[in-house]
Amino acid sequence: MKIVVVDDEPTIVLMCRRVLESQGHTVSGFTNVHAALSQLETEAVDLLVVDYKMPELNGLEFVQRAWALRPGLRVVMITAHGTREVMGRASDSGVQSIVLKPFTPTELAKGVAAAVERIDTPPPD
Repeated sequence: MKIVVVDDEPTIVLMCRRVLESQGHTVSGFTNVHAALSQLETEAVDLLVVDYKMPELNGLEFVQRAWALRPGLRVVMITAHGTREVMGRASDSGVQSIVLKPFTPTELAKGVAAAVERIDTPPPD
């Protein structure tokens, strides 16, 4: 599976890449939302792992732009801000899976698996 990881923390991007690549996925990692969007414009991607709180766009704003480029893209939201409001907004927007920071490699893998399992539920228009 082709996965794009977007987080403003380089260590999180690196950890996600290592975990997901060890499971056989092809992973591109970005700390810059604009660079990630540029890749989505030119390359087919199966799944997006994106942080909720980033400096230029929050994760939900990023996801909306990503869906405009790649309808049907599956999304795992990672966040240290696991309030009911954030969790509710992410779920209501159509995000398939939410993983709370700090997370273990197993928790990330489960979040990705949950998003893939929900593939029969299309993201919102």
